[in-house]
Amino acid sequence: MQEENQTVNDTHSHEVVSQQTSTRELSWCVHPLVENWKRSFLLLLFLASVLVVIYYFGFQSFFVLLLSAFFLIGSLYKYFLPVQYHLGNDNLVITTLFYKQQRPWSTFRSHYVDKNGVLISPFSEPTRLDNFRGVYIRFGK
Repeated sequence: MQEENQTVNDTHSHEVVSQQTSTRELSWCVHPLVENWKRSFLLLLFLASVLVVIYYFGFQSFFVLLLSAFFLIGSLYKYFLPVQYHLGNDNLVITTLFYKQQRPWSTFRSHYVDKNGVLISPFSEPTRLDNFRGVYIRFGK
């Protein structure tokens, strides 16, 4: 009787463990501006010098300067703003200040790892569209 009860308890504990591991989720935040101060300082210095050149050798218009700054900094929003990643059992959620992208895992068919993160792609073989249709997940520090 005690052996039978032990077997039932062992089976139940394995079920609980498998349920816990199957519902495990992972989330983290990546903010490159804060993570690497040297690179950030050099980038800001470079952007400031580009904006000075645009102002003095361009139209010398404050409106053009603001428009240029908006496009330059806006194109680098993933560097300047924090990005929150949430890897769930069913989907991947990427949240920034301006948008929330949610994609099910079933849409991805391949992945490519590099030193800064993972590119997950909806294509089964490498293609030039990977960078446009795939999602790049950055590793945090």
